[in-house]
Amino acid sequence: MLRILLIIISLISLLSSCGFETQTLSQKDVTFFGTGKVSRYQQTKNGSLELLKPLFFAEIFISEGGIVNNAKIKFPGTESITKKLEYRYSESDEIGDVMYLSGFADNYEDLEKKFPMGDYAFSFNTSVGEVKDSVVSYKDRTFPVHPVIIFKQDNKKIAIDAVDPNKELIITWPKFNEGNADQKGLLDDPIFVAIDSCMVEDVVHSGRPFEKNGYLTYRASQYAVPADTFEPGQTYSMYVEHAIFTDTHDETGIPAFATLASSTYMDFMTLGLVDPNYCQN
Repeated sequence: MLRILLIIISLISLLSSCGFETQTLSQKDVTFFGTGKVSRYQQTKNGSLELLKPLFFAEIFISEGGIVNNAKIKFPGTESITKKLEYRYSESDEIGDVMYLSGFADNYEDLEKKFPMGDYAFSFNTSVGEVKDSVVSYKDRTFPVHPVIIFKQDNKKIAIDAVDPNKELIITWPKFNEGNADQKGLLDDPIFVAIDSCMVEDVVHSGRPFEKNGYLTYRASQYAVPADTFEPGQTYSMYVEHAIFTDTHDETGIPAFATLASSTYMDFMTLGLVDPNYCQN
């Protein structure tokens, strides 16, 4: 009888080591995952902000060469709505691929109706194991103040339709006063800067946590884009985002978060002669 009991215990141990139970994983396949609500504005040439539709997203950020499948997220509430995340390929060399779910709302009341405050549970498979019902929570926080984007070249403020592509561009913004360090020491409140060309999404990106380029925190006051990054005579789209984490943890071995973010979008133009072959629709 003792021999049979020892065999059963050995089999249970073997199954656990093979990944048939939820286990502590590594960041081999996923750098981090989480969900966010985004308050969005469009900045005009004179610096004023125009309200855009707010956004909800859920993302699993895939490591280079990583494997993720069967990704889904369970919404809060008694109805237990579960939605699938889809794979999205990144054309950019700056950031990687993601598993992604997003949705716009008509206004903030509609945002809370479709994507209410509470607990959101992620489940997905990786090459080394399974994450099952890993919860990130929205707590009683508000959106930070929207950043106002300011351009500088040669230590002078410039118009957004007068960017010299041959010079370094300094992108700056007022101080991110709502930002704080994470008491858990995992993820400090971040700032993101991203610029898209007509050819590539995120031709410039300031970096995401745990990825190769590092990332900006609430302490940052500017971001420098090297000279000769942009083509002459072109229009680019960009945003600056200030985000506060309402929840962070790494209980699965992979960092996770919930965030409330404020993003300011803006289009800008570079000086110079247009290459008619650069941007082909």
